[in-house]
Amino acid sequence: MSTDPRLLPLAELLHLGLITSDEYDDTLAELEIIDLQRAHNAAEDIDVPELAMNADQIRTLAWLLSAELVPEERFFKMLRKLPADEPRRQLASAALQQVNRQAVDALYDQNLINPWQRDAAHDSLPADHLAGTPVAALRHMLKQGTLSPLQYKELQARTRANGSQLARVIVDAAGKPPAQYGRRAARPFNVLMIVLMLVMLMLVAIVGPLWLKREQPTPVAPLAQPVDTVERDALQQRAAQALDHARQPGHDSVQYDVHVVQDKPPQ
Repeated sequence: MSTDPRLLPLAELLHLGLITSDEYDDTLAELEIIDLQRAHNAAEDIDVPELAMNADQIRTLAWLLSAELVPEERFFKMLRKLPADEPRRQLASAALQQVNRQAVDALYDQNLINPWQRDAAHDSLPADHLAGTPVAALRHMLKQGTLSPLQYKELQARTRANGSQLARVIVDAAGKPPAQYGRRAARPFNVLMIVLMLVMLMLVAIVGPLWLKREQPTPVAPLAQPVDTVERDALQQRAAQALDHARQPGHDSVQYDVHVVQDKPPQ
């Protein structure tokens, strides 16, 4: 594979820092897989977009983006760091425009859009967004208004009735009309508050029952009354009863002298 002409622009992209060494290795592996499966794909009528043998740097980078061999997030992060007049910035922007343009052309090839809609989509290609697949390109047209909701409904009906299998897959995957695509994304602060509220509700649901079922403190039984106190009370009660009997009629002449004797508790 060392004589493969596709490796030269790929190596140049690596040298320019537009792709990483890992992305370079992944691309080599992908090219080998495509070569090995080419006969099988042809027999099964599977259309796999390939990198042309005469591809230059722009076409090579565009193919890498469409094949998702270069992550979109890393690509745009790199693009934002490059100055506007930097040749590498211009090369990367040209590759982005090409891959987006190819996705729009695929919609036209599948008879999903007419020539006027195709030209309008080309004029409104996003400079800061990757629409590298026909599905993404159709969604972008819906969002930008290049395709109206009424035209989209007509497109759905026409494609489901007479469209190719690929055309039906594209339309079905594109989803809902542009009103859904035009929704503003939730702000990070709002998302954070929602997450915190959910966490608090989960904690209340888990900890609340455990708190209610927590064992109440056992009441402390009163201390037993000392033995000597019980004996003293009994003796006093007996003395009071004896005095009451002495005061009853017929006993006035009798005098009672009651003495309560109690041993002192040991020291």
